[in-house]
Amino acid sequence: MLHDILRNKFGFESFKPGQQEIIESIMSQQHTLGILPTGSGKSLCYQIPTYLSGKPTLIISPLISLMDDQVMQLKINGEKRVTCIHSGMDEIEKKHNIKCLRHSRFIFLSPEFLLQPANFKLISTIDFGMIVLDEAHCLSEWGYDFRPHYALIGKVTKHFKEAVVLALTATAPPHLQDDLTEMLAIQFNVIKTTMNRPNISFKHLNFNDDEDKIEWLLPFLQQSGPTIIYVSSKKMCLNLAQLIYDSGFLTGIYHGDMNYQERHTVQQQFLNNDIPIIVATSAFGMGINKKDIRTIIHFHLSTSPSNYIQEIGRAGRDGELSQAISLFQPDDKYILETLLFADMITEEDVQNFEIGEFLAPDKQDVLTTLHSFYSIGALKQIFKQSFKRKQLGFFRMIGYCKLDQCRRKYLLEFFGEYPPTQDRCCDNDSNITDIAILNKKKVIRSIGFDEKLQNLFLR
Repeated sequence: MLHDILRNKFGFESFKPGQQEIIESIMSQQHTLGILPTGSGKSLCYQIPTYLSGKPTLIISPLISLMDDQVMQLKINGEKRVTCIHSGMDEIEKKHNIKCLRHSRFIFLSPEFLLQPANFKLISTIDFGMIVLDEAHCLSEWGYDFRPHYALIGKVTKHFKEAVVLALTATAPPHLQDDLTEMLAIQFNVIKTTMNRPNISFKHLNFNDDEDKIEWLLPFLQQSGPTIIYVSSKKMCLNLAQLIYDSGFLTGIYHGDMNYQERHTVQQQFLNNDIPIIVATSAFGMGINKKDIRTIIHFHLSTSPSNYIQEIGRAGRDGELSQAISLFQPDDKYILETLLFADMITEEDVQNFEIGEFLAPDKQDVLTTLHSFYSIGALKQIFKQSFKRKQLGFFRMIGYCKLDQCRRKYLLEFFGEYPPTQDRCCDNDSNITDIAILNKKKVIRSIGFDEKLQNLFLR
C-alpha cells in the first residue's frame, strides 16, 4: 500500500532511507521523532500518513519561507485542501484562509499564531490525526530564547491528545529527545538515519582580518556556482553584498529586517537563477529548497554545530558535489560571543523578574510568556542549562578553526555520529578541488539622460 501511494501519488519508485520506517511508526500510532539529513524528503513522512488516515494534519512550522515552499509543493502535486496562515499575508488573504481551516487536509501555522487564544479556538475542535513539528530542534533552541511560544507547544499536544505527534529535524543534538519529552510530556519512537551529507566537502581558512577575507572571496566567487554567504549581522550583510555587487556580480541580500515581500522576491530570484549569490544572515537558514546550490561560505562562523549543519545543508540537494567553506579571523571570536551571550536570559534575570525588577522589554516579554507554563524554579534551571549548551557549542566552533583532524568527523561526533572515511571529505584529510561553475556577471549598459534623471528621483 505504501509503495502504491508513493508511486501513484508522488511519482517515486522507492523510499529514501528512514522515510518508510517513520511512516510505519506513525501509522501504528506511535509518537515519532524522525532525524533525517537535509534534503532527504521529510515532508513525505507526514503527507503519506495524512492521505492514508483520512484525517487532517496540523504542521507547526518556524518560517514563512518553509511554509510557502511546502504549500507550493503540495499544490504542484494536485492538493487543493491546504491552508497556510502567516504574517506575510494581507488581511483579506488571512480571512479567506481562516474560513478554509475546517475543510483543509493540511494546515500550516506558526506557534505564535496558533497559541493566541482566539486563533486556537478556530482549530480547537478539528479532529487532527497528526501534529507535525517541522524543524523540531527549534523547540529547544528557540523556545527558551527569542521565540518562547515554541516552549509552549505542550499546550497544543495536550489538547489534541488523540493526535499522533511527528517531530522532524535534520539536526538533533543529544539533548533534543529529552527536551521534547519534557516539553510535550510524551515518549517518542526515535528513527534516525545519518546526518552526514557525503557530497558536501568541508574547508576552513584563517585570515588576519576581514580585508584579507574579502581579498580572497571576490576572485573565488567568479566560479563558485550558486552560492550563499552567511554573515553575522544586517550591517555586514549590506556592506559585503555591496562589495560583491561592485566587483561585478549580481547579488541579493536576505536578513531578518526585510519584509515578507522583499524576502520572497529575493528568494524567487535566487531559485530562478536570476542572481547567483545571496549574502544572508541566519534568517536564510531553513526553507530554501534550491537543489543546485554549490557553495556555502560562512564569512562569520555559525554559533553552534547544529546551526552550521543546518546552514550548509542548503547545498547539494541534487546529490552533486558541493562545498562548505568557513572563514575566520581573530576578532570573529568576539562577534560570536556577542551573538550568543550578550542578550541571553540568565538566572539573575529570572530572579529579577520574580521580584519585579526592571528588565529589558524583550527579556520581560519572553519570561512573561514562559512563566504562563513554567515555574520560576524551572525557569532558573532552564536558563542555567541553556547557557551551558551555548557555551559548549561556542567552544566546539572555535575548535573547528584550529582543527588538524577530519572536519566532517569533528562536526558529526557532536551529534554522536562517527562517519566512515570518504574521498573528497575535507581539507585536512583529502585532496579536494574547488567547484568550478562560472557565476553570472552584471550586464553593463549605457543609459540615456531620461533614465538617469528618473533614477535620481527614485532614490
